[in-house]
Amino acid sequence: MVTRTPLTLLLVLLTTIVTASAADPRPGLLVRLYDIGVDVPSLPELAPDQKPNVVLVVPTLDLRSDRRDFEPLENRFLTEVVGVLTVDKAGTYRFRLLSDDGSKLWLDGRLQIDNDGLHGPTPKDSEPIDLTAGPHELHIWHLQAGGGAQLTLQWQRVGEGEAPAEPKAPASAEFYLIPAALLSHSVDASKETASGQKKIIPPLRRGRPGDGTPVAGLHPWLIERSRYSEARSSREQAAPHSDTVNLDLRERLQLCALGRVGRFDGPVIWLPWEASTAALCGPTTFSYGQFLIGNGAAGSLARVLVDERGKTDQGCALRFSEGHPVGFQQLLIDKSMTLQLRGPLSGVQSGRDEIAALQVLGQDGRHPFEMLAVRVRKNGFEIEFTKPLDPRVGWDPESYYIEQWPYDCAKGIPPHRDGVVYPVTSASVLADRRMVFLEIENLKPSHVVYIRLLPPCLSEDGELPWSTEAWYTLNVMPEVRPEKVLPPPAKEPQNFLTDEEQQQGWRLLFDGQSPRGWHVYKKDISPAGWQAKDGCLVRVAPAGDIITDDEFQDFELSLEWRISPGGNSGIMYRVTEDHGAPWETGPEYQILDNAEHPDGRDPLTSAASCYGLYAPPRDVTVPVGFFNKARIVVQGNHVEHWLNGVKVVEYELHSPEWNKLYKDSKFNKMPDYGTRPKGKIDLQDHGDKVWYRNIKIRITN
Repeated sequence: MVTRTPLTLLLVLLTTIVTASAADPRPGLLVRLYDIGVDVPSLPELAPDQKPNVVLVVPTLDLRSDRRDFEPLENRFLTEVVGVLTVDKAGTYRFRLLSDDGSKLWLDGRLQIDNDGLHGPTPKDSEPIDLTAGPHELHIWHLQAGGGAQLTLQWQRVGEGEAPAEPKAPASAEFYLIPAALLSHSVDASKETASGQKKIIPPLRRGRPGDGTPVAGLHPWLIERSRYSEARSSREQAAPHSDTVNLDLRERLQLCALGRVGRFDGPVIWLPWEASTAALCGPTTFSYGQFLIGNGAAGSLARVLVDERGKTDQGCALRFSEGHPVGFQQLLIDKSMTLQLRGPLSGVQSGRDEIAALQVLGQDGRHPFEMLAVRVRKNGFEIEFTKPLDPRVGWDPESYYIEQWPYDCAKGIPPHRDGVVYPVTSASVLADRRMVFLEIENLKPSHVVYIRLLPPCLSEDGELPWSTEAWYTLNVMPEVRPEKVLPPPAKEPQNFLTDEEQQQGWRLLFDGQSPRGWHVYKKDISPAGWQAKDGCLVRVAPAGDIITDDEFQDFELSLEWRISPGGNSGIMYRVTEDHGAPWETGPEYQILDNAEHPDGRDPLTSAASCYGLYAPPRDVTVPVGFFNKARIVVQGNHVEHWLNGVKVVEYELHSPEWNKLYKDSKFNKMPDYGTRPKGKIDLQDHGDKVWYRNIKIRITN
């Protein structure tokens, strides 16, 4: 953390405190196992003040489930490893973290390896790291979801063809287990345990680049012009470039970073990613009061905005650019808006610095669709975009996700998630569609407000946001009048039949007011987890699949569906309730976010497929957040799947082709799959939020 002292340059200071007791360490690393009992796609956060189920001490880190190293836990648990690595010889090192499933490694409070996600035994290497001789704090988190489990930490000294020290056992030609003699933990480290499942804070969704993840490379305003080296002593010659920075802002702007241990004095801007090795600010062509912050260790840039309308400095941080050369220690901006990234970009200290990237900022006029600024108001937040929004988006309060992360400067507690989600009461889009005001109740000072744009969000020319996240450090509430809330535009009527549809024999299966006519599969009860909201039948909580009260033989079904980001659902037909699950009898029309859900990578399991059997020839879904139009035609053994006006799948039940595909699929152990001459319509509860509306059916037999 950074104390509030005047700065001659805008720096992110990287002071850390090794918490292990150097005076009386204990051999080995401390391993804590937490039973979380639920499936998660990536490393979650533990709710505070919970003790582990199991505590172990291991001489070196190489844990495997086939050796029963994690017993008594088998699946759905977290592993925390804490300790101290005492380097016997200063030098440049690389680390390898091999895990099944996801894992992350921090050294001295800095994230060095991110191997998160669900996967088998997968190695991930760090960039070269310069380490001094002596103790370095080590911290690892690991997720075990299902199947086998492994967590192994190895290292190598860069530039040397042998292990940094005598290894316990070689892991490969290059990487070795860290010797037990170099690993220890504090005598004061807690080894208390407690039984029972632990409460977790679900991880934030990680979508496409820029949506809960780093942005997709170099910002479009940055163009690499040249690269050259110069003597390190010439670094001082670059100092005059900083005179373009507004001195008052520069000296007042204070930063802190996630995971730092030390004094916490209340930042103007809090960075929710790893802090830079060094950073220098400068004006940008965005607007007055904005700065670029460099993270030389990751080769990335962030953008921060100081919101000066209140009496106390505060503001927001946004992702800006990735893929810059790793190792820069200075970021300079001159009067011609040219960026210089200076430092030992190879990652190894030497007698010369490389001006690794000389770039011109915004000279070609390209600008992505993104949040230009986020400003606090007395009753919410104002978001300014670089381009006008699509006329169809912006007004839905559910298109914005808000959390508030508390911090306590007096106690030195940095911002942390508590799992509470704050609903947006209303969203008002101004006339030029570049500004949106979010009405949010119960905003709290001394909190970092996390703002996430959810689908659908796109510009008037169809561009998705460059980045969907903003972190606003709310030190105090502004003393200004509340922002005006605008009435939303009138919505088009839904869930009705035209005169022509009535004459053709169409019938509504959902009236827009309640889930009447539907019940939970194999239970004669109303589906509490499925609710009528804003004219949609919505899966809002666990409830199980719901099916129609009536059966249908030959029919044409028409409806509109909308899926949550990364979501999955389905529509099954001719379902009967004489089996354990609806898919044992009913073929499925897949409902999916093709872009984000893993099933979207395989056409056989993509949206509008006959799940696992027949694939659409191409993806004709609309962007996530908008409604797709589905149509299913069932006439005897003939079936058609339509999506957004395109017939994407057509097949004959019990044909030779069908029988072959059935035998080669996972359904071949379900003898009644697709055999029923009539049955009910099923809407699948796959654990994700999904919306259905205008559900209509026409009997054709």
